[in-house]
Amino acid sequence: MSEPVIEIRNVQKWFGERRVLTGVNVDVHEGETLVIMGGSGCGKSTLLRAIIGLMHPEEGSIKIFGQDMASATDDEKNEIRKKFGMLFQGSALFNSLTVGENVALPLKEHTDLDDDIINIIVKVKLELVGLTGFESLKPFEISGGMKKRVALARAIALDPKIVFYDEPGAGLDPITASVIDHLIMDLSKKLKMTSVVVTHEMTSAFRIADRIIVLQQGKVVAEGGPEAIRKSDHPYVKQFIHGEIDGPISFKESRDSYLKGIFGDEEI
Repeated sequence: MSEPVIEIRNVQKWFGERRVLTGVNVDVHEGETLVIMGGSGCGKSTLLRAIIGLMHPEEGSIKIFGQDMASATDDEKNEIRKKFGMLFQGSALFNSLTVGENVALPLKEHTDLDDDIINIIVKVKLELVGLTGFESLKPFEISGGMKKRVALARAIALDPKIVFYDEPGAGLDPITASVIDHLIMDLSKKLKMTSVVVTHEMTSAFRIADRIIVLQQGKVVAEGGPEAIRKSDHPYVKQFIHGEIDGPISFKESRDSYLKGIFGDEEI
């Protein structure tokens, strides 16, 4: 197996007195697609934000290409971030910019390329996601699935070595979500990228993953290939995969965990 490009060691994170991540240890290897899966409030989005340096863990370390994000200077973080792309849950496109201008933004911000070269790269990236000829449209003129594809084109604009995906199928119908999944797989293979995908969508996770980790209450409770996770005898994993009401996590616990993720530790 290849050397890890991301090394997560004993990561712990609190919000007030509530511990959200509890000793998470994960390696992400070059070229693989790792899916981080779990129910609402399990800590998967917090873990993603910690990996990309948007928040710092109270304990532990997160290294990307050997550089610890917690101890890195702002300049060092910016250099590391040039090596990865991010597909946000809501696409996060700028409505005042055209599709082409949205994709061009990282190139304009982080390179000294001439506009003619940038325009060529934008066309190539849009072609890779099946949106040739859409450069001049505004985000409000295209569908939700197309917005995701524009956001994906932007995420790969700088030819990143790693792409992070936050709920890539959120808000999409099953067919469009399947299109996004196949794009993730196709681009990962063609561009030889490492992919880290946060999702709670079972179909998507089992379709795209080389390896899956399942989080429960901030802990990794299962790790393995899709088939190993399907056959897991861990009570929570079985309950989560099959969407059962009866199991180690009751409806009230699930509801409370979700609300605490939004409102913190206020009484629910």
